[in-house]
Amino acid sequence: MPIETFIVYQKAFDFFVWQKSVVKHLAKIHKYSLGVHIENEALALLKNIIVANMARAGKAKEIERCLVSLEILKILFRAGYELNREGGINLKQYEASSEKLVELGNLCGGWFKKFQTS
Repeated sequence: MPIETFIVYQKAFDFFVWQKSVVKHLAKIHKYSLGVHIENEALALLKNIIVANMARAGKAKEIERCLVSLEILKILFRAGYELNREGGINLKQYEASSEKLVELGNLCGGWFKKFQTS
């Protein structure tokens, strides 16, 4: 299946593009630390989805990496929200990130269950 038609990839790509606008508005003190980590992890998520989609064997293990990236992104956005008074992530951005990451988590979780061996 072409990766561009894969819903998990589409949602992750949309998240990657969206997070750029959030990072762009971070205060300088956070943009080059927290912002870089958010961008790198969002990109890692995209890469992990591509690798998991292409994997012939061990697909569940590759999907687990996607789930780890999602958890890291949740923590990074939470940290950004906690730093809001110092130019971090505002409530609206935090709520939007939470919704997007939960949706991606549900999609990846379902995908994981499909390939998980008992």
